[in-house]
Amino acid sequence: MNTGLRIAAFAAAVAAVFAIAFGVGRVAGPDPEPTPGPSTDQPATPHSSTHPEESGPSH
Repeated sequence: MNTGLRIAAFAAAVAAVFAIAFGVGRVAGPDPEPTPGPSTDQPATPHSSTHPEESGPSH
């Protein structure tokens, strides 16, 4: 068996092992957690109480 064929066989074996491990992980792994939505305890727009002149239009 020449060197190129041995390297190709090794690469194919490594790829097969990773593909099998990926498939087993997808089947037996944990369910993905849902992403958290927006929080209801904070206002939608940020307001700064330290600089009230920047929070609204100037007169």
